[in-house]
Amino acid sequence: MAVRVATIGRRRGATGPVKGADIRYVVDGRVQTAVKLPPSSWDESHRRVLLTATLSPQRELVFGVPGWRSCWIGAGEEKAVFLVIDPQDRAFAVEVLARGSYLQGHLAEGHYLDELYLPGLSNVRWDERSLCGHVFSGQVKVREFIFGTTLAGPGLRQAPAVRPSWLARLIGGISHAWAAWVVYPRYHRMRRRYRDAHEANVMIEVMPISNPEKKSHYLLPIPWLEEDGRLHLRHYRLTPIDVRAR
Repeated sequence: MAVRVATIGRRRGATGPVKGADIRYVVDGRVQTAVKLPPSSWDESHRRVLLTATLSPQRELVFGVPGWRSCWIGAGEEKAVFLVIDPQDRAFAVEVLARGSYLQGHLAEGHYLDELYLPGLSNVRWDERSLCGHVFSGQVKVREFIFGTTLAGPGLRQAPAVRPSWLARLIGGISHAWAAWVVYPRYHRMRRRYRDAHEANVMIEVMPISNPEKKSHYLLPIPWLEEDGRLHLRHYRLTPIDVRAR
């Protein structure tokens, strides 16, 4: 099941907004919602469940504990990345590293939560039908989930789940082009600073206007077309997700 980032905001509880960014993702055409797991909430219970992980024939992570879910969100030359959601609907990303081809690419401006060895993913082939695809080592890195689009394009997010009006599509396209134009000077500086920095592994990260994580961003927000087919005002920044220091 491929996942596409839908929109982000602030989850509301019975007494008001809960600090933290929501992640609304699309699985099999249905919008699901999770809240981004704060680094302080990562604990031993998460480690114990991840240690039970195996790869299903549908290439999803499955766990030996009920209530845990995962969705594949992308793969590169050295890893596959999954969105993992716990029973409290708290979400984080898991990087499953390939054996022999991992080049130490990392999320350069964000939080890593843990590094683990998962026996159920050791010597497991990403695609059993392939003779030369990834063979996982069992090593994984757990990190915060970064939502947005790469400079190379939207990836899995081809169109909103709800069809937008022509005006929303027009404004959304202009806003996306504007954001890419604004971040390009920083992208060129990033290429001088990091190895392997290219348009497919740096992201225009979008954040709720409330910015609960207090991340740096460009001064003026932009209208961002999201999975509900509407435009929402969002802050944005350029974030390297799979690079190496020079």
